[in-house]
Amino acid sequence: MTYRKVGRVVRYENGILISVSESGEAFEEDGVFHARPAVEGTAQTRVSVPHSAGADLDSFVAKTQANVAQTLLSVRSGRIERFIASAGTAIHETNGSKWTEESRRVHISLVSPPLRALIDLASFDVEIVTTVADVLARAGGERDAPKRLRLAPNVSAALLPSLIGELAMEQSGGGFDGHGRPIETRAVTHDAPPNWYRPGYAVRPVRAWMNIRALPFGRVDPEVPLAIALLEPVHGTSLRVLCIDGGDVFPATIDASHIAAVSRAEPVWYPYAAGSFGAEMML
Repeated sequence: MTYRKVGRVVRYENGILISVSESGEAFEEDGVFHARPAVEGTAQTRVSVPHSAGADLDSFVAKTQANVAQTLLSVRSGRIERFIASAGTAIHETNGSKWTEESRRVHISLVSPPLRALIDLASFDVEIVTTVADVLARAGGERDAPKRLRLAPNVSAALLPSLIGELAMEQSGGGFDGHGRPIETRAVTHDAPPNWYRPGYAVRPVRAWMNIRALPFGRVDPEVPLAIALLEPVHGTSLRVLCIDGGDVFPATIDASHIAAVSRAEPVWYPYAAGSFGAEMML
């Protein structure tokens, strides 16, 4: 089984714009994984990115510059440590399946020494960035974690892969996995996932639950303090977060192994692991 990918991505990173086109293939032979660029003119390269997709990516350059300028102004000078935005279109082909995928990604780190807030998004709607920056500027010293705490969707999405098998959740159906197999809606369990995740053509695919979401239950108390942003990458179910409690803002390290409630509001997709839907949760 050979996997082929052809695509283009435009990436903005800290003032530099890069446009990359690639065409590659991957396969396994005698237990050895091979990945290589597709040779120009061979059957492997006969798929091509639609012209309209290329035009959309060209327009992304101008839009990104405008978005960056707007974000820098709204977040106050000096607060953004790292800003990466990308948009891409790719065509995948493997195991008799062929599909087109479009992606939008944003990664931002905001600093207010000694704290750093991390934000990852799958859209160019950066309203949360302004909110976190304003809150971060008011942060005080470290505190113990509140007995009850809400997790904002951008925080819960990062946690969700660590709760597989421990919290009722489902894999959301739609699209194809790294082996060209349909992704079907089904309960997420401790069992081996039925689908394969392929982060790129040069990486061997691994079994993974795709596009997971927690099933809603209980009641989230809106008066409970809120963890609005991650201050470090997730370590299992241990999270270092930026908390808001009334007018107080402070960092805290929490154990998020026990979830008391999951909001019934429509969840939002975030680019964690093989895809994770974030919804407000309560510990």
